[in-house]
Amino acid sequence: MPPPSERRRHCLKAALAVGATAPLRSAWAQSEPLGGKEPLRLGQSVPLSGPAQHLGIEYQRGLHLAIQAANAGGGIRGQRLELISYDDRYEPEVALANTQDLLGGDKVFALVGYVGTDAVNRCLPLAEKAGVPMLAPLTGAESLRRNPSRWLWHLRPGLSAETTLIARSLRTIGFSRVAVLQQDDADGQAGMEALQQSLAAAGLPPAVALARVARNSTNQVEWKSRDIQAAARTLMSGQPMAVVFLAAYASTAAVMLALRDAGFAGGCFATSLSSAAAIGPLLGAKAGGLSVTQVMPSPFDSSRPVVATYQRLLQATRGPAPEYASLEGWVAGNAVVEGLRRVPRGGSRAAFMQAMESLAGWDAGGLVLRWDAQRRQAISDVAMTVLDREGRPIR
Repeated sequence: MPPPSERRRHCLKAALAVGATAPLRSAWAQSEPLGGKEPLRLGQSVPLSGPAQHLGIEYQRGLHLAIQAANAGGGIRGQRLELISYDDRYEPEVALANTQDLLGGDKVFALVGYVGTDAVNRCLPLAEKAGVPMLAPLTGAESLRRNPSRWLWHLRPGLSAETTLIARSLRTIGFSRVAVLQQDDADGQAGMEALQQSLAAAGLPPAVALARVARNSTNQVEWKSRDIQAAARTLMSGQPMAVVFLAAYASTAAVMLALRDAGFAGGCFATSLSSAAAIGPLLGAKAGGLSVTQVMPSPFDSSRPVVATYQRLLQATRGPAPEYASLEGWVAGNAVVEGLRRVPRGGSRAAFMQAMESLAGWDAGGLVLRWDAQRRQAISDVAMTVLDREGRPIR
């Protein structure tokens, strides 16, 4: 594992010195109170480098836009917000070390915008022990929605909603022979469990072939090249009519390219983990027809005030084109800000979590949150984006 100085090189805001000898529970208790004079710190561990970096960079970008907007409007009753983001390269062990630093050294008020089921599984117990909220992680794992922790607040829907839409599309088109690429970690396992149930519910048979790839496989080095090529051969052996990808965008792109090169001309479907904005450029002309589920409204739909404001601020910062991950970060950030505004000055983290739960029915600007108390999630709707031959979403 890299030393803290290496892990911190992507910190959005310089972190404070770490009190290495203080007990963690004591350090956590010293966090700046809501309504204090010092900035209220939010902590994030995300992939800011490596094959999954697009998800982390864009989610962080959206969060930062929301925090900048809140600070420009006076913060939370005059208290400014600060986002501290550390790079974990989509590796859960690094995320765990980052979280220890965020809780014990940076004294964050809440954790927000983590990416990946493994990272959440490793870091949530620390947050629970400290009584620190973990908000809007980028994971659809149903295991995190069954009897969920009171300190966990989901924005996005669970994977079952995404895989149900995929299964219904497969049935409608008539694709009965389906092969599956599964990322060999908790994200992939969560996707596979949801897909199996969705296929059965749609009256479709089990997958004719299943291939697994290691997290962060990209076809860029020799052993990963073998990993990708072997996966493509396994999938082709089932003679599928369609392939469903349950992996992050880099691995999905590498395997899909290998399949197309091998002559596969069938349907291709992926969950939001594959990131339509990131995978399009990787696939180039071979992106045409890839269907990707989405958990946010279209980032190009300026008829929604929440999207129009996001687009305006993104353009003002001369950022990249609008896309789903940064929009999710923007919506998440605005929800956190609204929750903080509902807590009285000096309020506790427990009061803040109650405020987040009270967002049921809150209109973020053409996007109304519908709080599901049993699953502890605020959005349930999903949609499908289809890419054209230039890798651009056409709906």
